[in-house]
Amino acid sequence: MGIFSFVKEAGEKLWDNLTDHKGQSDKVADHLKKLNIPGADKVQVNVTDGKASVTGDGLTQEQKEKIQIAVGNIAGVSEVENNITASDTSGEATYYQVKSGDTLSAISKTVYGDASQYNKIFEANRPMLSSPDKIYPGQTLRIPKA
Repeated sequence: MGIFSFVKEAGEKLWDNLTDHKGQSDKVADHLKKLNIPGADKVQVNVTDGKASVTGDGLTQEQKEKIQIAVGNIAGVSEVENNITASDTSGEATYYQVKSGDTLSAISKTVYGDASQYNKIFEANRPMLSSPDKIYPGQTLRIPKA
Protein backbone atom coordinates (compact mmCIF):
# COMPACT_ATOMS: atom_id res chain seq x y z
CA MET A 1 0.00 0.00 0.00
CA GLY A 2 1.13 3.51 -0.60
CA ILE A 3 0.05 6.98 -1.53
CA PHE A 4 1.75 8.45 -4.58
CA SER A 5 1.58 12.06 -5.76
CA PHE A 6 1.20 13.14 -9.37
CA VAL A 7 1.01 16.45 -11.26
CA LYS A 8 -2.73 17.13 -11.31
CA GLU A 9 -2.66 19.25 -14.48
CA ALA A 10 -0.56 16.79 -16.51
CA GLY A 11 -1.85 13.76 -18.32
CA GLU A 12 -4.59 12.43 -20.48
CA LYS A 13 -7.81 14.39 -20.16
CA LEU A 14 -10.76 12.07 -19.50
CA TRP A 15 -13.20 14.67 -18.19
CA ASP A 16 -13.77 18.41 -18.24
CA ASN A 17 -12.63 20.07 -15.00
CA LEU A 18 -15.52 22.53 -15.29
CA THR A 19 -18.24 19.89 -15.24
CA ASP A 20 -19.75 17.70 -12.56
CA HIS A 21 -17.29 14.94 -11.72
CA LYS A 22 -19.77 12.11 -11.35
CA GLY A 23 -18.67 9.03 -13.22
CA GLN A 24 -14.92 9.72 -12.93
CA SER A 25 -14.28 6.29 -11.40
CA ASP A 26 -16.06 4.62 -14.33
CA LYS A 27 -14.09 6.72 -16.84
CA VAL A 28 -10.80 5.71 -15.20
CA ALA A 29 -11.82 2.03 -15.24
CA ASP A 30 -12.73 2.33 -18.94
CA HIS A 31 -9.39 4.05 -19.61
CA LEU A 32 -7.50 1.15 -17.99
CA LYS A 33 -9.43 -1.35 -20.10
CA LYS A 34 -8.64 0.59 -23.30
CA LEU A 35 -4.94 0.51 -22.42
CA ASN A 36 -5.17 -3.30 -22.17
CA ILE A 37 -3.00 -3.41 -19.07
CA PRO A 38 -2.98 -7.05 -17.92
CA GLY A 39 -4.80 -7.35 -14.60
CA ALA A 40 -6.75 -4.09 -14.99
CA ASP A 41 -9.96 -6.10 -14.95
CA LYS A 42 -9.10 -7.26 -11.40
CA VAL A 43 -9.03 -3.79 -9.81
CA GLN A 44 -11.58 -1.32 -8.57
CA VAL A 45 -10.98 2.41 -8.87
CA ASN A 46 -12.64 5.16 -6.86
CA VAL A 47 -11.93 8.82 -7.67
CA THR A 48 -12.99 11.60 -5.31
CA ASP A 49 -11.77 15.21 -5.48
CA GLY A 50 -8.70 14.37 -7.56
CA LYS A 51 -7.66 11.46 -5.36
CA ALA A 52 -7.85 7.93 -6.72
CA SER A 53 -7.95 4.77 -4.66
CA VAL A 54 -7.14 1.51 -6.44
CA THR A 55 -7.81 -1.87 -4.85
CA GLY A 56 -7.45 -5.44 -5.99
CA ASP A 57 -5.32 -8.55 -5.64
CA GLY A 58 -3.77 -11.34 -7.63
CA LEU A 59 -1.61 -9.04 -9.76
CA THR A 60 2.13 -8.96 -10.28
CA GLN A 61 4.23 -6.09 -8.98
CA GLU A 62 4.69 -4.87 -12.55
CA GLN A 63 0.93 -4.86 -13.21
CA LYS A 64 0.32 -3.04 -9.91
CA GLU A 65 2.85 -0.34 -10.82
CA LYS A 66 1.57 0.09 -14.38
CA ILE A 67 -2.00 0.54 -13.16
CA GLN A 68 -0.83 3.09 -10.58
CA ILE A 69 1.05 5.07 -13.25
CA ALA A 70 -1.84 4.88 -15.73
CA VAL A 71 -4.28 6.25 -13.13
CA GLY A 72 -1.87 8.91 -11.84
CA ASN A 73 -1.09 10.20 -15.33
CA ILE A 74 -4.69 11.30 -15.88
CA ALA A 75 -5.30 15.05 -15.81
CA GLY A 76 -7.24 15.88 -12.66
CA VAL A 77 -5.69 13.10 -10.54
CA SER A 78 -3.20 14.41 -8.00
CA GLU A 79 -2.84 11.36 -5.79
CA VAL A 80 -3.17 7.60 -6.08
CA GLU A 81 -3.63 5.38 -3.05
CA ASN A 82 -2.46 2.00 -4.27
CA ASN A 83 -4.06 -0.79 -2.24
CA ILE A 84 -3.41 -3.54 -4.79
CA THR A 85 -1.92 -6.69 -3.31
CA ALA A 86 0.85 -8.00 -5.53
CA SER A 87 1.67 -11.70 -5.78
CA ASP A 88 5.37 -10.80 -5.88
CA THR A 89 7.22 -7.86 -4.37
CA SER A 90 10.60 -8.42 -5.94
CA GLY A 91 11.95 -5.85 -8.31
CA GLU A 92 9.92 -2.83 -7.22
CA ALA A 93 10.49 0.01 -9.66
CA THR A 94 11.29 3.61 -8.88
CA TYR A 95 9.55 6.57 -10.50
CA TYR A 96 10.70 9.59 -12.47
CA GLN A 97 8.76 12.78 -13.16
CA VAL A 98 9.45 14.08 -16.67
CA LYS A 99 10.81 17.62 -16.89
CA SER A 100 10.67 20.01 -19.83
CA GLY A 101 13.29 19.00 -22.39
CA ASP A 102 13.64 15.42 -21.14
CA THR A 103 13.95 12.50 -23.54
CA LEU A 104 13.94 8.82 -22.65
CA SER A 105 17.63 8.71 -23.59
CA ALA A 106 18.44 11.57 -21.21
CA ILE A 107 16.40 9.95 -18.44
CA SER A 108 18.18 6.64 -19.08
CA LYS A 109 21.54 8.41 -18.84
CA THR A 110 20.47 9.95 -15.51
CA VAL A 111 19.08 6.80 -13.89
CA TYR A 112 21.25 4.07 -15.43
CA GLY A 113 24.34 6.00 -16.53
CA ASP A 114 23.74 4.76 -20.09
CA ALA A 115 21.55 6.60 -22.61
CA SER A 116 21.20 3.52 -24.79
CA GLN A 117 19.01 1.78 -22.19
CA TYR A 118 16.08 4.11 -22.96
CA ASN A 119 14.13 1.18 -24.43
CA LYS A 120 14.03 -0.47 -20.98
CA ILE A 121 12.11 2.58 -19.69
CA PHE A 122 9.88 2.63 -22.77
CA GLU A 123 8.97 -1.06 -22.38
CA ALA A 124 8.34 -0.62 -18.64
CA ASN A 125 5.75 2.04 -19.46
CA ARG A 126 3.92 0.29 -22.29
CA PRO A 127 1.06 0.43 -23.14
CA MET A 128 0.80 3.91 -21.57
CA LEU A 129 3.55 5.09 -23.94
CA SER A 130 2.89 4.49 -27.61
CA SER A 131 6.29 5.82 -28.74
CA PRO A 132 9.61 6.65 -27.03
CA ASP A 133 9.19 10.19 -28.39
CA LYS A 134 5.80 10.82 -26.76
CA ILE A 135 6.56 11.87 -23.20
CA TYR A 136 5.49 15.17 -21.64
CA PRO A 137 6.47 17.36 -18.67
CA GLY A 138 4.76 16.32 -15.46
CA GLN A 139 4.29 12.72 -16.60
CA THR A 140 5.44 10.07 -14.13
CA LEU A 141 7.35 7.13 -15.57
CA ARG A 142 8.04 3.72 -14.08
CA ILE A 143 11.80 3.04 -13.93
CA PRO A 144 12.66 -0.66 -13.58
CA LYS A 145 15.80 -1.78 -11.81
CA ALA A 146 18.87 -1.96 -14.03
